[in-house]
Amino acid sequence: MRNKLIVLSFFVFSVLVITARGEEEKKEEYLDSTFWGALIYAKNEGSKSGVGGELEIKLKKAFKSFKSFEFLGQHTQRNVFKEYVNWVVPSEEINLGFESKGRIKNGGVKLLLKLWRKKKVLLKSDLSIFPDKPVMIMGPKWRDGKLIFVLELRSKN
Repeated sequence: MRNKLIVLSFFVFSVLVITARGEEEKKEEYLDSTFWGALIYAKNEGSKSGVGGELEIKLKKAFKSFKSFEFLGQHTQRNVFKEYVNWVVPSEEINLGFESKGRIKNGGVKLLLKLWRKKKVLLKSDLSIFPDKPVMIMGPKWRDGKLIFVLELRSKN
C-alpha cells in the first residue's frame, strides 16, 4: 500500500511539473511575440500605392473607397505585451497607444486601445488581436484622405 502511495505521489508531482513547464513556455511565447504596427494614409487620388503586397490587397478589400495607400510610418517591436502603454508609430499630432490586458484563447491578446490627437484621447476601445490576422482601424480625416492604423501580432515563423 505504501509503495502505491509513493508511485501515485510521484505521478501527481510529475504531472504538475509538466503542466507548469507548459504554462511557462506559453507565457514566454506570448511575451516573445512580435508586434507590428503601421500608420497608413489612404486617398482617392494617385494610382501608385506605396504599400504593395498582401497588405495592399487587404487594404483595398477593406477600404474600397480608396485608390491608393501610403506608409506614413511603421514599427516592429518585440516583447511589448507587458503592463505598460506601447505606441504604434508615435507622432506629435496623432498616435495610437495600447496596453495588454492578457492572453485569450487561440493565441490572441486582449488590448486596450487609445487614439490620441495631440494630448487628448479621442477614442478608447477594447480589442482582441490574433497572430497573423491584422486589424485595420479607420482613423480620422487627414489632408485629402483618411488615416488607417494597421496592427498585427506576428507569430515566430
